[in-house]
Amino acid sequence: MSTSPSLARPEIQAELISEALGLASVGFIVWDEHRRFIAANAAACEIFGMTLEGLLRHEVGAHVIEGLAAVDEVLASGFASGYATVRRLDGRRPVDVFYATFTTKTAGMPFMATVVAPLAPA
Repeated sequence: MSTSPSLARPEIQAELISEALGLASVGFIVWDEHRRFIAANAAACEIFGMTLEGLLRHEVGAHVIEGLAAVDEVLASGFASGYATVRRLDGRRPVDVFYATFTTKTAGMPFMATVVAPLAPA
């Protein structure tokens, strides 16, 4: 099987990555050095139990019951991974998650990106 050379075009790759992240079953969030959520996919909103608009009004780490030190760790070192317990704002029980956070650039500016996955079905 071969792939089309047009798949290598940057704009095609950007669209494929964007769609894959948007539809992924794991949460993906982008946040800044002030701990403000900048972007999130639908799975992240489900994990945190709120809409995108609601999530963008909150601070990263504000809902973490256990594992909050990781936010400071990633701001200091640029990477953190581990487990945390997240309190959902829609009233459902807290959820245990695995996360991996790393620094990246979005629109030419430095941000943090986090992949977060529930350890058990929601």
